[in-house]
Amino acid sequence: MKFHNATTLSATTLILLAGSMPGHGFDFNYNSSGNAQHWSFNPPDPSISTNVFNRNTHSIRFFIASDGYSTTNTAAELNAVRNCFGQWQSVPNTIVKYEDAGLVAPGYDVNTSDNTNVVYWAKTSTVVNGGMNDISGALAVTFSSFTDPGNEILQFDIVINGVENGWFTDFNDTDDPNNFFVEGSLAHEIGHSLGLSHAAIGGATMLYSGQTGVDTQAGLSVDEVAFARTLYPSGNIQTTLGNLKGTVTKSGSPVFGAAVILEGTNGNLAGGTVTLANGTYILNSVPPGNYNVRVWPLDPSSAANWLIQGQDISSSFDGADTSFLPTGNTPVTLAAGTTNTLNLTVTNGTPAFRITLIRTPVTDPGSYSIISLPTTITPGQSNYTIGVFSADLPTSGATFTITGDGLTLGSPTYDPDGSVFTGLNGISMSISVASNATPGLRTFIVQQGGNVAYANGFLEVLPLIPDYNFDGLDDRFQRQYFFPFTSTNAAPNADPDGDGVNNYAEYVAGTDPTDPTSFLKMLSTTTAANGTTVVWRSVAGKQYQLMSRTDLGSGSWQNVGSPLVANGATAQQLDSSATNGIHFYKVQVFP
Repeated sequence: MKFHNATTLSATTLILLAGSMPGHGFDFNYNSSGNAQHWSFNPPDPSISTNVFNRNTHSIRFFIASDGYSTTNTAAELNAVRNCFGQWQSVPNTIVKYEDAGLVAPGYDVNTSDNTNVVYWAKTSTVVNGGMNDISGALAVTFSSFTDPGNEILQFDIVINGVENGWFTDFNDTDDPNNFFVEGSLAHEIGHSLGLSHAAIGGATMLYSGQTGVDTQAGLSVDEVAFARTLYPSGNIQTTLGNLKGTVTKSGSPVFGAAVILEGTNGNLAGGTVTLANGTYILNSVPPGNYNVRVWPLDPSSAANWLIQGQDISSSFDGADTSFLPTGNTPVTLAAGTTNTLNLTVTNGTPAFRITLIRTPVTDPGSYSIISLPTTITPGQSNYTIGVFSADLPTSGATFTITGDGLTLGSPTYDPDGSVFTGLNGISMSISVASNATPGLRTFIVQQGGNVAYANGFLEVLPLIPDYNFDGLDDRFQRQYFFPFTSTNAAPNADPDGDGVNNYAEYVAGTDPTDPTSFLKMLSTTTAANGTTVVWRSVAGKQYQLMSRTDLGSGSWQNVGSPLVANGATAQQLDSSATNGIHFYKVQVFP
């Protein structure tokens, strides 16, 4: 029997002065039989159309509507779609694999029975699927067909709302206030097409909501990586990872919909999930090590402002129990290849206060922009002001902190109801981030006496070098030269221009990996009475060190002078010791 479902990256309103719309560790899409929604990669299901799944290459095939979103940026929009599938395929130690099957004609409509997985923009009407669904208010929606009771995915279509929303593709345009980054929303939808529900931690790609610009949904988080390694593992990866399971109870009874957070001792989140109706939870595929675990209640469905409600995870969590107090941290050590059990108890009651809005980092402490979504900060930024708001936060005598290393935090200052926003209390502090701060998802914590509130994973410390395709090479370099940047030609060890220098070496040298004449090369040596002048190809702004020795086959290389910074297409240095005899030279470029 075949069933259909639609999973939505829905719209929400950003609060005051900041515009936005929305879109486990992770949450599966379970059916009534307790089976997680999934693809059968290995072995492939012989009943699935080969147009949907290539059984020879074990790849999910996807098509893209050829008209993209716009008439002026279509090629980049199609490549942005390919980038997203490439990022999911790049998650290490998984069998997730995709195959670009080509383009379909404009005017496609959702049809999860036509044996074709299609991504397209709706541009004339939000009514799709033969008139059965209206995606108004959503950024994008994933429609899937699947079996019952096995819950095997058979096909999907992803429709992006181009009627109500604007879309852009430039990764460097981080602050576009009006348009949404294709790769953030689409990576989220592809997660749904693989079987993921919405996330219980702020900075995950699978958070139910997203915002304009390049936000925290761009780049898969620890949540999505753990999901892919759990449901689609390759080799023996599971023997190298740990798992944690248990039951959350209150007064001896199971708690439904409690958020369970796993945090590394470095203060970065390692995952989060919510408990099922029987109070059980499981956090899979976590690197072995020491962690802290805590439980916190999702925001009540009646809340005027909120970070995550049960219905934001999925409709099945609409009745989540939110009437208990957040816990402190419980330490746990996870070992490779084992599953630890940790049962947790919560206390009945109503939290004294909650965090429901985040004040985005600003350089002017008198400027306020608050959102119900995660925010970001970059290593090296200093003397910013950051904060949290809600209707019931303390107005004095509370501590305010953020987890993790590399942060210098100031003393809290208070903005009681009416001083900035009517009906909201705020707590702010200065923040500076060290250049070597560990990137990842951090948590805001407000505590007063025995009362505590968390915004788990609602601050992301961004990496200095983005690597969304997990290959160790700076995405900005790959995006500059390769379309899509996740292609095999963009791999660090690839040499697409055939000049004998791989992409990683070209990245370090600052040369063009698509131009066979662009690579680091000695050009000439000229000997005179005052020594030998060595000339080489260079890139302005790059630092080089010339080295020499007198025997090519043995001996150590000696630096010739100090490192120099090139100011043009060639650089040169004089070796005053080389007035006669034989000398061999090499030049080194610094990253």
